[in-house]
Amino acid sequence: MEKVQFNVPNLWADHHTLKVREVLGQLPGVTDVVASSAFRMVAVSYDPALVTPGAIMATLDEAGYPIATEGAELLTQPVPVQNGRRDPAWDRLGFRVAKTDPRDVKR
Repeated sequence: MEKVQFNVPNLWADHHTLKVREVLGQLPGVTDVVASSAFRMVAVSYDPALVTPGAIMATLDEAGYPIATEGAELLTQPVPVQNGRRDPAWDRLGFRVAKTDPRDVKR
C-alpha cells in the first residue's frame, strides 16, 4: 500500500468530503480516503498494482474536485497525516466551519 495527499481547493464542506470519499472509494485498489474540508486536503491509501495517482487525480477532476498544482490554493507546507493520530494543526485552526470526520481527530 502507498499513500498520496492532494490539495483540493473545492473541498470546503461536509457534502464535498462525502462525495470525494464516495467517488474515490469506488476505484479498485483504493483502501482508505481521508478528506478534510478544514485543510482542503485528501489523503488516499491505495494499491499501486491496481490504481495510479494519475487515475485518482482524474477521478477527482471528473467529480468536480480538481487538484491544485500552483497558485494560492496550493499549500506550501502540507499538513502531515500520521497513522490516524490527531494532527496538532487542528489546534491552530481555532474554529470549525463543518462537522469534522471523526478519523481526523482521533487521539
